[in-house]
Amino acid sequence: MNTTIVKMLEQHHIKATPMRMLVLEQLMVLNRHVALLELETILYPADRITIYRTLQTFVTNGLAHTVERSGQGMLYALCRDNCNVEVHRHNHPHFFCTKCQLVTCNTDYVIHVEQKNADTKYQLEKLEVSLRGLCPNCAP
Repeated sequence: MNTTIVKMLEQHHIKATPMRMLVLEQLMVLNRHVALLELETILYPADRITIYRTLQTFVTNGLAHTVERSGQGMLYALCRDNCNVEVHRHNHPHFFCTKCQLVTCNTDYVIHVEQKNADTKYQLEKLEVSLRGLCPNCAP
């Protein structure tokens, strides 16, 4: 597992430190969106700021992406293979289950945004689309 972790970090031009390896391992094992607080609990007594900075490094280098929960902070998850440093390619919505609170990348839908006005003054930096309802495990 350590070889895989080091390889993933190197592919994203991230130096393999013990903390980065631990955080990446947890993101791989959990295989879902996770909050900083949960990682902090799992990796106790590791420093919260160090974990946060590690996650930010992952996001900056295209290894992880964030999803903002309304008023509840960020969630972090590993990116798929088609992400890179320049562009996070997440053209799918995130599904928030109103029962179990699980957040998942929903690839059943593809989001397409087309710029209609070439002279627009808006500069799109990130597109976030979320769906809310019951996940397959919670639906009757």
